[in-house]
Amino acid sequence: MTEEQKKEMMAHIQQSEYEAIRVYCFRLVHDYALAEEFTQETFLRFLEYINQKEVQNRRAWLYRTSRNMIFDYFRRQSKKAEIWEYLSVFPKHEAFVSAAEMVEKREAEAELLQNLSRLSHRHQEAVRLKFQERLKYDEIAEIMGETRSTVGRLLSEAIHQLRVMMKD
Repeated sequence: MTEEQKKEMMAHIQQSEYEAIRVYCFRLVHDYALAEEFTQETFLRFLEYINQKEVQNRRAWLYRTSRNMIFDYFRRQSKKAEIWEYLSVFPKHEAFVSAAEMVEKREAEAELLQNLSRLSHRHQEAVRLKFQERLKYDEIAEIMGETRSTVGRLLSEAIHQLRVMMKD
């Protein structure tokens, strides 16, 4: 790949993926400045990496790299438990609904979040990547370092466990 082709590819990837990676980083760290730093570092590492090797799934590579950097950061800061605390909060998107519907929705969200936090970290991460980040099974598998079938099993188990918890 020529330098010009690499520049064009990098510009395209940055344009198409930068915001998604920045939002993903923010959801993990809950700090805009820190999320921006991780996002920039992810793209810098990507640029360095493609100079040495070919990347098959660029999107999954970007998510996995940003995830690993953030987890390493929290480990170094002795704040591993905070990762899962931060991951347990879905963004709130309120439609125009009545006060009673909003209260009911928030109670259901609170119950779901509470139950979600009771799942194993692997199950939580699979659920977040699938339903919050809207990634495909193959992308989740690459990010988590699992097979596609393992991701399917994790999601199936997580959904089953949540259904059982919600019935109680």
